[in-house]
Amino acid sequence: MKIALLISGLGPGGAERVMSVLANGLVARGHTVCLITLAGTGRDFHALDERIERRGLELTGDSRGYLGAVLANLRRLVELRRTIRAAAPRGVVSFVTRMNILTLIACAGLRTRVVVSERVDPASHSEGIVWDALRRWTYPLADSVVVQTESIARWFRSNSRHPDRVTVIPNPAPQAKLGKTHGTELPVAQPYVLGAGRLVRQKGFDLLLRGFSLVAPSRPDLKLAIAGEGRDLPSLRQLAASLGIERSVFFLGTVDNLLELMRSAMAFVLSSRYEGFPNVLLEALFCGVPTIASDCPAGPREILADGKYGLLVPCEDPQALGQAIAKVVGDADLRRKLAALGPLALLPFEHARVLDAWEAVLRTH
Repeated sequence: MKIALLISGLGPGGAERVMSVLANGLVARGHTVCLITLAGTGRDFHALDERIERRGLELTGDSRGYLGAVLANLRRLVELRRTIRAAAPRGVVSFVTRMNILTLIACAGLRTRVVVSERVDPASHSEGIVWDALRRWTYPLADSVVVQTESIARWFRSNSRHPDRVTVIPNPAPQAKLGKTHGTELPVAQPYVLGAGRLVRQKGFDLLLRGFSLVAPSRPDLKLAIAGEGRDLPSLRQLAASLGIERSVFFLGTVDNLLELMRSAMAFVLSSRYEGFPNVLLEALFCGVPTIASDCPAGPREILADGKYGLLVPCEDPQALGQAIAKVVGDADLRRKLAALGPLALLPFEHARVLDAWEAVLRTH
C-alpha cells in the first residue's frame, strides 16, 4: 500500500518520534511511504529509512495578525492538496490537531482513506476557540480517529457523530539497544533524578522543582536534571533560584543521549498536568529506571497499570512528588524492584503489535 504520513515537522518531540517509528516500520513491511511535513527537511531530528520519500514544504513560520494566519493556512491547504494528490496514496495518516484539520480539508473529495491521530488529551488541552471548532467540524470527515488511551477514546466517542470510528493505538516502546555512550560524558554528575520534556506549563516542571526542593535539604548530594527546551526556561530558572536549589538543578536543553541519561538516573519523574501518551515514560521503563509519575489525564495510569510498575502521585501535588522522590532515592530495594518490572510494563506496547494496529486501521473496510 502507498501511504502518506503528515506532521508539521520532524523535530525532537514525542509525536515526531512516533511518526518516524511508524514511517520506518511501515516501509520495512513493504509499504511505499511518503512523509510530508510543513517544515523543511533541514531540521529533521529522527533518522529515516532511505526508502522513505521525504517531502518538506517549507511552510512553517509565525503569521502577522489574524488575516496573515488565514492566508498562511490557505497556502498550506493548497500545497498540501497538491502534494497529496501527486503522491496518490491509498491511505493518509496525520498527527496532531492542527495538522489533522488541515489534512482533512486538503483531502476533501480525494479518493483516499484518511486517518487522523490526536496526540493529547482534548478534555484538558484547548487549541483555541477557532481550532477547537474546526476540530469538531472536520474530524467527522475522517475514516478513523486514532487516540492513544482508553480514557481519551471515551471522550471522543461521547463527543463524536461516529463513535465507531475511534480507535485506540498506544505508542510503541523504544527499540534502541542500550550501550555505553563512547567518547561522551554525562552532562550532570551522579546521583541525580531526571525529568524530560518541553519546558511548558503542561509538563509541570514548576511542580517538579517545588517537589525536589523538599528533598534537597536532606540530600545535598542529589541533583535534578531536566532535559528539554521551551519558553518557560527563564521562569523555571527563576523559580529554582527562589527555592534556593539553583546549584542542584541542571537544565540540559535538547540531548542526544536521553536513554543513557535515564539509565544512569536514580529515578525518572513525570510531573505533567496532563498528557496524551508520554513517550518519556515508556523510555524510562525501557531503561530500567524507577519511575514516578503524576496521575494526570491521560496515559500514566494506563502505562503504569494503576501503579504496579511505578509510583503514581496525585496530579499538581508538589509535596507528593517530593515524598515519592525521597522514597525512591532512599530505598535501594524499591529501586531494584521497579527497575526489574520495566520490561513487563512494555509488553502491551511492543513494536510489532503497534504496527499491526496501524496496518489494520489503514485498510479500507
